[in-house]
Amino acid sequence: MNKSQNKVLLHICCAPCSASSMKVLHTNYNVSFYWYNPNIWDFDEYKKRKDSAIKYAKELNITFYEHQNFVYNYKIWEKESLETCKLCYCLRLAKVALFAKSNNFDFFTTSLLSSPYQKHDLVKQISENISSQYLVKFLYADFREFFYEGKNELKQKGYYTQKYCACNKSYKERFENK
Repeated sequence: MNKSQNKVLLHICCAPCSASSMKVLHTNYNVSFYWYNPNIWDFDEYKKRKDSAIKYAKELNITFYEHQNFVYNYKIWEKESLETCKLCYCLRLAKVALFAKSNNFDFFTTSLLSSPYQKHDLVKQISENISSQYLVKFLYADFREFFYEGKNELKQKGYYTQKYCACNKSYKERFENK
C-alpha cells in the first residue's frame, strides 16, 4: 500500500482520541485532521480541546481542517436519551463525509472509534450508513486497543485531556457516576 495514495480524513474529537487513531493509521495512510464538534457545551472546554488538537496536528505535521467556530445549541444537546448521542454522531460524521468527498479523500473515519466511553457500534453503523448515502468510503478500525496508551503519551507531553464526552449532559453524568 502506498501511503501517499491513500488519503484519509480523520474526524477528531480531541487530541487523546486522535493519538489512539494515529497509532493505527499513520503507517498506511496520508491522514488529515478534521475538527467539527458543535457538541462541546462550554467555550473554555471547546478552546482547550481545539488548541490541543491543533498542537498535535502540528507535532505530527498533519493538515488540520476546521468546519466552524464555537457553536452550541442547548435545544439539541440537552435531551436525556440515546437519541442525543445518535444525533450528535450523525451531525458530525455527515459533515466529515461530505468534506472528504468534496476534497477528494479516499476515506473518512473518526477518532470517536478510539474511546471506550463512546457507543462504538452506533458510531460504526452511522458511519457506514453515511458512507452509503454520500458515496464516500468509510474506513473502519477499532482504535480502542490504543486508547490508554495514546492518552497517556499525550498527557505526559502536557496535552489537555478531559474526563467527559463534550456535551453538558455528559459533563453532568461524570459527576453523577462518582
